Amino acid sequence: MREAIKSIIYVICKALVSPLAIPVRLLERWDRQENLFQFASQFMSIFPGIPGEYLRRAFYIWVLDCLTPGPTIGFGTIFAQRNTAIGKNVYIGPFCNIGSSAIGDDVLIGSNVSIASPRIHGIDSLDVPIRLQDGKVEKISIGNGSWIGNGAIILSDVGAECVIGAGTVVAKACEQNGIYVGNTARLVRFRSNSKQ
Repeated sequence: MREAIKSIIYVICKALVSPLAIPVRLLERWDRQENLFQFASQFMSIFPGIPGEYLRRAFYIWVLDCLTPGPTIGFGTIFAQRNTAIGKNVYIGPFCNIGSSAIGDDVLIGSNVSIASPRIHGIDSLDVPIRLQDGKVEKISIGNGSWIGNGAIILSDVGAECVIGAGTVVAKACEQNGIYVGNTARLVRFRSNSKQ
């Protein structure tokens, strides 16, 4: 019964967000600067509470590559690029800024986390302002079952089943099953099977 009610609420939310989601999806080819997508992401971030979570879930299933059941996305969280894939049973806390990324299944992301491509701006030429230099958007991968603590900054890939401590800055790829803390992230130990 509870699942049936959730399904009905999801269908209602999908209908409510469709006037915004459909143009974002249809105009994707012409929205090269992603202005429409970013506007929609910022707009969807301001709805509070559980109704906001349902609305965001419905919206992002329309416009991103999301598996169902869709993600739970907290208040104030925005997506900077639409080039993002989200796995099943993902939780993204409030006030996150998510760049181009592939987020695996069963990932937990705390509040105020930033996932950003580190080379989005070119910096090599002194003759050209940084804002005018070509950069490269690199997709950051967060492996299945990982947990990213509050306030972490993710600039490189995180392996499956990792724990990233609160406030950690990940500048280099993190190995699978590792627990990382600090600025910059350092390996504390590897997680092990509880039956060992």
